[in-house]
Amino acid sequence: MNQVLELYLKTKKDWDKKSSVRSSGESYDLNINKIDPKKDPDWHVSNYSGILQHEKLSSLTEEQKKFVRGTQLLEFVIKTTKFEIDYVNVVANNLALGKYYFKLPEVLKLDALKIYTDEGFHAHFSLQMSDQIKKYYKIDDDLSPYLDGFFEKLNNLGNRFDKNYKYLSLIAAVIVSESMIVQDISNEMKDVVYEPIRAMFKDHMIDEAFHANYFGTLFKIIWPQLLEKEKEILGINLCEAMKVLGAPRVDIYYYSLPKIGFDKKIVSKFISDIYDNSEWNQNKIKKRMSNILKLLNSCGVFEISSVKKEFSNQGLI
Repeated sequence: MNQVLELYLKTKKDWDKKSSVRSSGESYDLNINKIDPKKDPDWHVSNYSGILQHEKLSSLTEEQKKFVRGTQLLEFVIKTTKFEIDYVNVVANNLALGKYYFKLPEVLKLDALKIYTDEGFHAHFSLQMSDQIKKYYKIDDDLSPYLDGFFEKLNNLGNRFDKNYKYLSLIAAVIVSESMIVQDISNEMKDVVYEPIRAMFKDHMIDEAFHANYFGTLFKIIWPQLLEKEKEILGINLCEAMKVLGAPRVDIYYYSLPKIGFDKKIVSKFISDIYDNSEWNQNKIKKRMSNILKLLNSCGVFEISSVKKEFSNQGLI
């Protein structure tokens, strides 16, 4: 444990200086009143809308494509708001207050509150951004039907096991999410040129690098403390979490594409044509999860036969 902590202390030393909630002067305001619809800057996340690769959507106008991308960005920030508060910060709270049975160094309890603070700020600017995107597109509809399925899948993690182990499902979801998001944001922001969006992604990514370091350290410390049954359950939960969090988030297309004239049955066909293949459901997920897969391997997680089988069956190892 000493070596793990020593490395952690070295790599987290600039957290206070660089954390967005403590150091950023950005408002992350989209300034939608200043956007000229005819000269709309590329504030949409183009890599996040794979559906637009479909040949039947090649004839969409640029305005329609931007609407699809814009609602994808809206989906991202709405989900970010909820995930930060209802998932990451629940775990951070439990860690800080010592609600789990495993022993933690005091610095990890204290730093859990840094995460709590960071994620509260992320939720704040994500909610602000979602409100502004809705205003820009004049969206008054209830979008929860297009978001609830994702959180239902998260809440169902580990349901095959006794409910007394449910806390391991939440920990798994947070460890996976906080380990993959840096790579995700880095990839998504490459084509973003509109400054408020670029600044949001940049600052979010810096914060999440510290969070990934934290949760990687946490995993190395708690894994040896778990009973064999708990290790098996956590390992399988991690695999399930990777599949849920790494899967293409396509439900919002059932909102955006009908708004521009497509029947929902056709939307289902488009989604199937683009996403129902091993490239999206295995290869891309495995690539996105490369860092955490290395972490699990280094900790001996795949030495548990049932866990190794689970990951292998899902095409992740």
